[in-house]
Amino acid sequence: GRNNKIDGYASQAISSARWLKRALEQRNITTLKIAAEIIKRQSSFLEKGMDYLQPLSLKDIATAIKMHESTVSRVTTGLTIETPRGCFAMKYFFSVSLNSAENGETHAATAVREAIKKLISEEPSKKPLSDEAIAIIMKKDGIDLARRTVAKYREIMKIPSSAQRRRQT
Repeated sequence: GRNNKIDGYASQAISSARWLKRALEQRNITTLKIAAEIIKRQSSFLEKGMDYLQPLSLKDIATAIKMHESTVSRVTTGLTIETPRGCFAMKYFFSVSLNSAENGETHAATAVREAIKKLISEEPSKKPLSDEAIAIIMKKDGIDLARRTVAKYREIMKIPSSAQRRRQT
């Protein structure tokens, strides 16, 4: 009886190892498909720089590679991609599609960042606009932004928070 147990265990272990190997190969293939599609859609950014980052959603990539959006999200979380412009979190390429509040058109993130920069440059120095206030103004202009998106863009542009701007005056 003892050898049967060992044989059973061994064949179980081998079958587990084969399963794991297949799973890893599948994951690598999926990762490559996603990365290739991102690169394809962001080629102008890779060639010309920040101002050419295209609006892109997880759904765009998922549809293109015929996979579920949640798979694309899961695979890209925590992964970075080395490009001629430097190393980026894969998620970086998705945070840029902004729906307008009205007719569902998308605004490229760069145009939105410029609008945020302009609002801040024109604010009264004694009463700087909060990220929330900027989000509300943008919504009135038909661009639907979350406060945290405003904060993220402000940080990307190295613009201090409203509290820090108030202190600077």
